[in-house]
Formats: sequence, C-alpha cells, structure tokens
Amino acid sequence: MDGWEHTPAFVVGPALDIMAGNCLTTALHSGFDRFDNLARMVFVDPAGREFYQEWERAAHPCVAEIRAAYGHDPDSARIAEVVAEPSAQSEEFAGIWQMHDVKSKSQEGKHLKHPQVGDLHINFAAFTVNGAPHQQLVVYQAEPASPTAAAFETLRAVATRPKQAQAAVPVADLAVNEQ
Repeated sequence: MDGWEHTPAFVVGPALDIMAGNCLTTALHSGFDRFDNLARMVFVDPAGREFYQEWERAAHPCVAEIRAAYGHDPDSARIAEVVAEPSAQSEEFAGIWQMHDVKSKSQEGKHLKHPQVGDLHINFAAFTVNGAPHQQLVVYQAEPASPTAAAFETLRAVATRPKQAQAAVPVADLAVNEQ
C-alpha cells in the first residue's frame, strides 16, 4: 500500500478495525483522536461529525457493514465489543443498529473535510482480501487535477517529511510553496 503514494488505502477487518494503512491514509485521518476503528471514529470521536460532511451517509453504511460482519460471525467477541462502545455512547448508533440493515462496502463518493486541507470529494472502492476472510482493502481516489488531488499531494508531502520538519512548516505554507 505504501507504493500508492497518491491514493489513501487501508485494510479494515470485519469489526471495521483498521488493520493497516499507508502514510497518506494516516495523514488524512490525523484529526481523529485515534485511527483505529471506523465505527468509533464515526460515532464516538468528536472529529467524526466534522470530518464526514454528509455524516448520515457515513453512519448508516458503517453500521450496516458491522451488521453484515455480525451475520457472518455472531459469536465474535470483537464485533460485540465494537457494537457495545458506540451503542453506549451514541443514541444514533443504537438506533441505526436496531434497523438491522445489512450491507457490505462496495463503492461510492464521499465528502470529507480535513482540518488542515479542507473539503475533499473522494470516490472509494472496497475490495475483498481473498487471503483474509472478511477483510477489505479500501482505496480512496480523487479526480485527477482536482482540488482534492492537490489536497492529497499536500497531505502526502506532510506525511513523508521527517517529524521535525513537519512541525517547522505549517500545512498552509507548504501548500502555497509547492504550487
């Protein structure tokens, strides 16, 4: 995945745990307290409502994805744990969970807002990882030569700079200097 320098890519497990991701994915999700589980990020982390500009379009599929995993493995302690946390902390999660919608990730567009580079309009596709049951590779893409593609390049530049250099150059200045 690190070979995909211009595209955020990450692998999620059945309970929507982030199993692996490239550096652009980490930079993209840098506004969250933790980049560890999509359900927690959408429903529990305060950054979720700001990051996912069409929050309900992120929330409903997130729960439906966990519901699909639950259908495959209703005895999974990890899935039960992931369902318990947002159920206790988010009335929205509990309500959507009770709808019993089931749907796996496939492909669609999303409107995101990164705290440093602003609005991002991405398309994503999710691919089944054949060698790892119920894991998916998720790839975000920007239209070529779009503002989102430029924002990805800014995030990539920040993500690949040594930590000391990142602190010395504000992202806004980096975007101006690299154009």
